[in-house]
Amino acid sequence: MQFKNNYPIILASASPRRQELLASLGFPFDVIPSKKMEPDPKDFYSPIAYVTETAEQKAREVADAHPGHIVIGADTIVVWENEVLLKPANAEEARNYLEKLSGHMHNVVTAVAVIDGKKSMPFYERTEVTFRDLPASWISGYVATEDPYDKAGGYGIQTAGKLFVEKIYGDYNNVVGLPISRLAHLLDSCGYISVKGGEEG
Repeated sequence: MQFKNNYPIILASASPRRQELLASLGFPFDVIPSKKMEPDPKDFYSPIAYVTETAEQKAREVADAHPGHIVIGADTIVVWENEVLLKPANAEEARNYLEKLSGHMHNVVTAVAVIDGKKSMPFYERTEVTFRDLPASWISGYVATEDPYDKAGGYGIQTAGKLFVEKIYGDYNNVVGLPISRLAHLLDSCGYISVKGGEEG
């Protein structure tokens, strides 16, 4: 099943994973990453408030510069015991993240903001991920690669990080970086996209 876009659509994200997921719906879109600096999670009363506001800010910045377009902004965080784990800045932080997550359950939260002019339609999706107990050699080997450093929580479930996962509860694609099923339903319900060949007659 493929979709067509009924309005010009912009993805305000440089993430290749989000681009791949959105492209799977089959319609063309432009990629214009937001240059907005992400706020500090400590300035927010909850991880959900932080990630929702960050997605909104990214989408709004691009939407203000491109009137007449539907703009999709997104942000993903890992939450461990109410602590927000962003992209690790260095090997020490990546190792620290993985040691915290080892043998425990954490939440991956992706917030999405769809903006149509002045109207914003934000939502978030939460997925529970449980890690196996990770051998120290696995953590060291993974940290030595480039994989942890552009991913919230320091791992990618679609790459070698999948070997850390014992189970997940919720949307897998949400952990990758975009809850594409929920987003597609929203875009379709608003008339921004429609199924190719799906017209009733």
